[in-house]
Amino acid sequence: MGVYVECKGLDSGVPDCIYVDAMLGWLARLLRILFGVRVVYSPSIGDSELAETECLVVTRDEELFKRRRGPAILLKTDSHVEWVAVFIALGMRPFERSRCPVCGGDLAEVDCREAETAVGHEIRSERCWRCAVCGRYYWVGSHWRRLRRLVEEAGAVSVECRRNG
Repeated sequence: MGVYVECKGLDSGVPDCIYVDAMLGWLARLLRILFGVRVVYSPSIGDSELAETECLVVTRDEELFKRRRGPAILLKTDSHVEWVAVFIALGMRPFERSRCPVCGGDLAEVDCREAETAVGHEIRSERCWRCAVCGRYYWVGSHWRRLRRLVEEAGAVSVECRRNG
């Protein structure tokens, strides 16, 4: 299985910041969780800001992609597996670091008893984290197993970046 994406300006290796357009909110969450990358996402970010940022821009908007002078990826697929495959192909390594999927804040490991008290139910995990910015708690649960399966499937996808500019 393979996926083709339109790319431009991706010669500098793994990006340290990524802007994701309003149509790709789920991608912002996945990039934060899986790769721990700094992702800027807000439905209120306009195309003019996206067109000018120095960060990598990931979009579904063909007109924005054409106007963009800096690094950009045009995603045309709805498949989360293919989304993740694109970033693995860029050299990003999953599960080495995570950020809060909601706000992008750093996660600090905490005792799971603290997390249980905060969320009000038993947590069956050996590792738990708290976001330093928004205070949300996270742990290894069924969602983590689904993410591992997603990454495994993505690893089997070949990605071709069609250079455009």
